[in-house]
Amino acid sequence: MAYLTYDTQTLKACATTCFAWYNVAAPHLHRTLTFRQWDTDSSHTYLHPLEYLHKLELLPFVKQLQFERGIFGSPWVSPAIFDSESTQHFGALENLQDLAIADLEFFKFPMGVGEYFGHFSPRLRSVALSAPRGTRRQLLDFLRLFSKLDDIKISHYHAWVGAHDALGAPIVPIKGELRGQLTLKNFGDEGLLKDIIVVFGGMRFTSMHLDDVLGMQLLLEACADTLETVHIHPGGAFQRCKRVLYPSEDFTNA
Repeated sequence: MAYLTYDTQTLKACATTCFAWYNVAAPHLHRTLTFRQWDTDSSHTYLHPLEYLHKLELLPFVKQLQFERGIFGSPWVSPAIFDSESTQHFGALENLQDLAIADLEFFKFPMGVGEYFGHFSPRLRSVALSAPRGTRRQLLDFLRLFSKLDDIKISHYHAWVGAHDALGAPIVPIKGELRGQLTLKNFGDEGLLKDIIVVFGGMRFTSMHLDDVLGMQLLLEACADTLETVHIHPGGAFQRCKRVLYPSEDFTNA
């Protein structure tokens, strides 16, 4: 049945064959839960699938959770979408392993994102953030919620400082992992990488996919003893970094 993980129609057919087949197909059929903004009306409850899954006792099967980009690219993930009922069901997602969020604006969570996502900590292994907006400390505090992390994926992020800058409290290390895959694309904050190394007690990634990353040399040195595969696409950030480090060199044809 695992071969049909990405064949939804066939999984549905198998689930309706008999009770025994339903028990085997259901975990694959409901493994991934995707939330999306289907209307610009902020009064709508975008997490309504949780109630449906709760009634059918399917929430324990969800292991991958995705928040897609909003309509016209406008961010929509905020405390406003978590009403009392949705929050209760959201807290029942206890077996989540992969979390992906697009356009997460940390300043919309004045009390921090831990109140909403912290309960995923015991089992979460992978985090993917697309175009997050926040300070270096806000992103760091989000990642450190999950001490069992193996994989990190961040795309389209540059250091952002504004009215919602985080407090300058000392960074407290945790007993982390970071033994899987690191994927960075259009990433321009080497300072955040240094802080991640401090918080997780180093990096031990076995695979890296780096596309236009500032701080590439730092990453390669940090994981020199564990890396097995590396994909590098230099991009603008890498070229700018080289010109700063070696101003006398000519990298026109590099």
